[in-house]
Amino acid sequence: MKQLQIIALLLFCGAVIVGCKGTQARVMHRGEADKVGSNQAGAEVYNPMVRSATGKLLAQAASQPIQQVSHHNAPVFPTAKRKVCFIALENASMEELGDFKDHIKMAILEEISSSEEFEIVSDRAVTAGLRALSLRADDLFMDENKRMFTHAMGRGGTPVDYLLFGTITSGTTTDNRDMQRDYKLTLELIDTQTFIPILVSTPMRKEYNNSVKGKIGNWFKK
Repeated sequence: MKQLQIIALLLFCGAVIVGCKGTQARVMHRGEADKVGSNQAGAEVYNPMVRSATGKLLAQAASQPIQQVSHHNAPVFPTAKRKVCFIALENASMEELGDFKDHIKMAILEEISSSEEFEIVSDRAVTAGLRALSLRADDLFMDENKRMFTHAMGRGGTPVDYLLFGTITSGTTTDNRDMQRDYKLTLELIDTQTFIPILVSTPMRKEYNNSVKGKIGNWFKK
């Protein structure tokens, strides 16, 4: 009997060890805090930055009156939503964004599309328009290129009011084996008539600890 118990215990321990080697997953509950990435920024950094920066941008832009001009050069004072083309999201940080790049862009598009003051031009239409006209993002700051692009995006004579650009940057401070990385999401909303930008940004800081001292100190900060 004792031998059977020992065998059963060994089999149980073996099953536990084998199970621990594989990946385990579960569906996270709504409202549950995001996991904190151990090597680079993740949801805990990008998600709040997107919400904050987009909210500040829309609030600031809504407070500024805009005079629209139709394709026939007749002034049109807006009663409908202002039209925004999201042109590009640039990663100027130390880290690769991977699949988070599209995730961030779509999150910004979703925030704008739910606004009562603004509407977003289809991202697929923007991509197709730039490709068809053989234009890069920076080419849109030339008047003729901007005119062709906004005409293509503004179907039915409806003007495009803004071009939107996003940039993610980072700055790293090292302390022996530990480091702090400062992330920033900057959104630049550019008036297509004046090229005057509305510029907002949201920073986030994150520390990475590899030393014993840093890990112990981080434990007391929780």
